[in-house]
Amino acid sequence: MNCLLSVADHCLRSTNYVNVIVSDKQLHLQYLNMDAAIEHCTKGIAIWGEHRKGCEPDVVFVSAGDIPTQEALAATILLREEFEELKIRFVNVIDLFKLQPNTEDPHGLTDADFDSLFTPDKPVIFNFHGYPWLVRRLTYRRKNSANIHVRGYKERGQVLG
Repeated sequence: MNCLLSVADHCLRSTNYVNVIVSDKQLHLQYLNMDAAIEHCTKGIAIWGEHRKGCEPDVVFVSAGDIPTQEALAATILLREEFEELKIRFVNVIDLFKLQPNTEDPHGLTDADFDSLFTPDKPVIFNFHGYPWLVRRLTYRRKNSANIHVRGYKERGQVLG
């Protein structure tokens, strides 16, 4: 909720942008206090939890959105309980444009910053309730793009006959 408040504040104060805020009306868990939420939203992307610095993960879990974050955090907790030796890094994304190279978008990350979050060679499981192709398009130029596995909405289509 605090991240939503921070994003809404930013969007209402910004000019010369088209801002889209996707939210529902359900109660949600509170992950960050207001100051931490403002800092996180200002960065647009960050590692959450105990595996912050100096630890090379075995796998990276990523979430973008409120429910995907709940789901990915729950999966991370279950995996850490069952496989204590497994080193999991958890990355939360507020600004999807951070996934692009900084040469493509002013919000984008440098290759070094992207690799410091997602690693250059480890499996990345990205939980996103939008279209998986969007994340693929934003990350296709990255060194580790072949290891990014996006779990999201898949259109089934409708057969007209």
